[in-house]
Amino acid sequence: MKLFLCLFAATASFGAAQVDPGFTPLFNGKNLDGWKLVRANGPGYVIEGDRIVCPPTGGGNLFTEKEYANFVLRLDFKLSVGGNNGVGLRAPLEGDAAYVGMEIQVLDDPAPQYKDIKPTQHTGSIYDVFPAKLGALKPAGEWNSYEITANGRRVTIKLNGQTTVDADLDSVKDEAILKRHPGLARKSGHIGFLGHRSHVEFRNIRIKELP
Repeated sequence: MKLFLCLFAATASFGAAQVDPGFTPLFNGKNLDGWKLVRANGPGYVIEGDRIVCPPTGGGNLFTEKEYANFVLRLDFKLSVGGNNGVGLRAPLEGDAAYVGMEIQVLDDPAPQYKDIKPTQHTGSIYDVFPAKLGALKPAGEWNSYEITANGRRVTIKLNGQTTVDADLDSVKDEAILKRHPGLARKSGHIGFLGHRSHVEFRNIRIKELP
């Protein structure tokens, strides 16, 4: 009995260490209640254990039903070889979220088919706007962690604890970029996963809203 109690206490302590104070889960671990699938490819997204999975035949945009303005978003993702997805921020339900909202890139950068991508297309970038500092992405098949903070006009992205982008959206002055990315001006919108018919998994999706 004493051994059992010690093991239980250790397990409880470990579980408590996994809780992020002030954060709310966005995925209940059972189904996609609270989410809305838009422009689905094939099966869209499926649930496998504690993960939301974009299968190789699936994809489309899986958005939160709720809109968010200022927040800290934390999640884990695992790429397959050649995997391609994205995290949409402050996006409307319709249109290309990378442009009418913002997209934080989720890509297996080292895959051969991506050898000629632009600096603003690497994982950890605000897609097509702010390039990521490289070196933090783990190999395909391993779990990565994102912490994405959107607070007013500042967006900060941390990949596996390394800051890849710390951007003032108002610093974008290029008229061509501003015209192509009207979503940079949005103050709120949906959070989502932006799939492209490649296998990518997400887990531990939680959010803390900021004032």
